[in-house]
Amino acid sequence: MKHVLNIAHRGFTREFPDNTLEAFEAAIRIPVDGIECDVRETADGRFVMFHDPELSGRDISRMSLAEIEETGLEDGFRVPTLEETLSVCRGRVKLNIELKRVRSPERFLGLVRAGMSPDDVFLTSFNRDLVLEMAELAPEIRRGIITGTPLKDHVALARETQSDALIVMFPHATAGLVTQARGADLAVFVWGLADMAQVRAVLGLEVDGIITDFPDEAAKELDRMRRGLP
Repeated sequence: MKHVLNIAHRGFTREFPDNTLEAFEAAIRIPVDGIECDVRETADGRFVMFHDPELSGRDISRMSLAEIEETGLEDGFRVPTLEETLSVCRGRVKLNIELKRVRSPERFLGLVRAGMSPDDVFLTSFNRDLVLEMAELAPEIRRGIITGTPLKDHVALARETQSDALIVMFPHATAGLVTQARGADLAVFVWGLADMAQVRAVLGLEVDGIITDFPDEAAKELDRMRRGLP
């Protein structure tokens, strides 16, 4: 079978809070091919890895990095910066960075370029304008548009945003969609997988990667399939 990338959704969240350095380290130890994480810009132009728009009821975009660090997470965990995340992952694992809110794209890209090889970074977003902006400012870094609903023409969306890949929510990834994507030289990644039955169904479509909350189980399944075991 083709090599399918096993991507840990926000790190290994079964053991640690999502988007923390501890979760990233745990995912690397599984090991996985890549880690998906979320980035947001702070009020003072720094970048932190955090999914939700608010931290302890406060808008992250209106908080300084110092305020975010002071607030912290439960049980003593902390919100890492983009620079820390790049440092932990550099040379060890690929990084799929989902852009949540980025107001200073050139500053963001400068950090990414300085922190990791372009070959090891993938930039994604639901925001079409952000994906297109990344294509214009950093054509050397691969990009993907994320979708969470069925669309009439995924390929047209990818072309509109100058994407290299489609990141499609299960169960909208179908054999027909994969065939269309292949014809347009687009990779297909699938997210929103609830269990291993869904993982197996998607692997049967020969997609390019899966993004799951259980990358340890996915790693075992992929190894079994590569070895041709029942």
